Amino acid sequence: MMNSKILMMLLSAALACSAATIKDVKLACSSGGCGLRFLFAGTDDLPSFFQKYNAASKTLTLGFSESQFAMGEGNYEVDDASQYVRSMRVFRENFRGMDFLKVELAVGPAISGDKNEIALEKSDFVLKVPGAKEKGWTLSKLYAAKKKEADKAALEESKRLAEEKKAAEKQAQLDKKAAEKQAKLDKIAAEKAALEEKKRLAEEKKAAEKQAMLDKKAAQKAALEEKKRLAEEEKRLAEEQKKLDKAIKDGGSVSALLPGLKEMTVLMGSGMEQFRLVAENPIGISRIAGPGKTGIITVALDGPQKSPVFKIGSSSLVKSVGWGANGLQIQLQANAKPVILVQEGALILQAPETTLKKDGFVFWTARPDGIYTRNWVKSSEEKRSFDKFVDAYEPSSKKIVSAAQTFHLRPVVRELIVVADETEFYTNPNENAQVVKRLVFGDRLVSLDLVGLYRKVQFDNRVGYVNRRAVSFFDELSSVQIEHLKQVDKERGETLMQDGTVPGSMLESLYEDRIIYSSFGRRDPFVEIKGLVEEGINIDQVELVGIIWESEVPMAILVESKNPSVSYTIKEGDKILNGKVLKITQTDVLFLIQEFGVSRRYSMGLPDKFGGQK
Repeated sequence: MMNSKILMMLLSAALACSAATIKDVKLACSSGGCGLRFLFAGTDDLPSFFQKYNAASKTLTLGFSESQFAMGEGNYEVDDASQYVRSMRVFRENFRGMDFLKVELAVGPAISGDKNEIALEKSDFVLKVPGAKEKGWTLSKLYAAKKKEADKAALEESKRLAEEKKAAEKQAQLDKKAAEKQAKLDKIAAEKAALEEKKRLAEEKKAAEKQAMLDKKAAQKAALEEKKRLAEEEKRLAEEQKKLDKAIKDGGSVSALLPGLKEMTVLMGSGMEQFRLVAENPIGISRIAGPGKTGIITVALDGPQKSPVFKIGSSSLVKSVGWGANGLQIQLQANAKPVILVQEGALILQAPETTLKKDGFVFWTARPDGIYTRNWVKSSEEKRSFDKFVDAYEPSSKKIVSAAQTFHLRPVVRELIVVADETEFYTNPNENAQVVKRLVFGDRLVSLDLVGLYRKVQFDNRVGYVNRRAVSFFDELSSVQIEHLKQVDKERGETLMQDGTVPGSMLESLYEDRIIYSSFGRRDPFVEIKGLVEEGINIDQVELVGIIWESEVPMAILVESKNPSVSYTIKEGDKILNGKVLKITQTDVLFLIQEFGVSRRYSMGLPDKFGGQK
């Protein structure tokens, strides 16, 4: 067995020794064309040969049986611009049980097939290609030159790296010395700064102790002066009260108002609050200044330099009224931002109503002969008919408040109605918050506050939040929604509505000459129109064709009736001719029209598929 293995090894070695060896490859050209020469080591045991051309990759593969390449297998770059051979790859591959040395040539346009003429000249295997001349080359010399260039480049790169390393070491040494020097300077500077800071803190402490002593003395002096002032004020009030008691006892009349004022009136309900002040001298809009940072509106009127303060207990607009050195001063409640206007010499402040917690209406007026209040606040338990309400109106209407000039108003709430088919009742003003309940069309909610895109409401003794677009006040409903609400109430067997009128609006018939309005930052209807130009869409000349609902801000699309190619996109609050867009629901748009000081609401619904209104 061992002898057989030794015999096979010797046979393989003999075959290897007898294999043909290609020493070099050479391209030589003459007038007749070029020849690619494969230089074999000898004429003995020359191999079999084949050639194959691949048109797609433009490669010509030459195969030599049982042959070796002295320069070794691998890739050899020649000339990318050559018409004959641009590069070559040498590798070995077994084909039908025979070992072949393959030379894959990337060729130029001079070689376009595998029918090239071949010849054997002594020990040189020649692939002949006719055509133009080209500069010849020998592969070993070509790669010797490239190797020399590569060795030279490597030597230069090694030299460059050594120089860079030496320079880097030198720079590192310099940087180290500079860092040590800077660290020493920084330490000296830090010690100096610490000493200066310690000195500064000592001086500040000394100054603070001195200031504290001065403040203590000033506070003691101020406290003594305040005590003296309070004693004098108490004495003055006692004397005034004594005079007041004597005047009342003697049958004299005492004004319930401040000097120089004829009337102060507050109106609360129907979603708005209004404060009206009438002075003995007419008020002009040019005489009004403020409110300033402290919330004081100053009216430049002639009057006393100083007066008692008329306090208003629970109004969300005005806190108090009194005379000062610059005129009449009106102190607003915190965060109150009312609309300010003048009508026929009377000052009017107006803002959305937020203080009432029940359905109802509150009115009071202060005049020199007394303070009159009317309070139509209806509790949730009370269900009086309108006739009984009118019967109780006159006997309880007049109440004269004492001369202390301080009173409070009872709050009422406004009722919200769910107008969406369904909506979520959240624990927080966020669509990702926990859903407490799903509300449906017609559900009643108590409006508590407005928080961004959500309304804070109360439902079944629970407080939560709903999307503001899913609810409306009754006076914002369209005629279609009112009819739908009546049907829902009838199906539920509830009597929450009285002939389509909410209880809080029953008082409007008692004030036929009273106009309820809200400017919402736009021109107030009581301001004189002369000199102003009204612009906007005329809703009498347009039709509603679509509502964009699934967006952060709902929008409606209108087209002109006579020219449907002209369209408009509107959103809540947008100005129209003589009014604005009040509310947009899934099926309707509610407009607020203000003409000649009179407000009216106009509803426009989407058409159904038959051309009627939904």
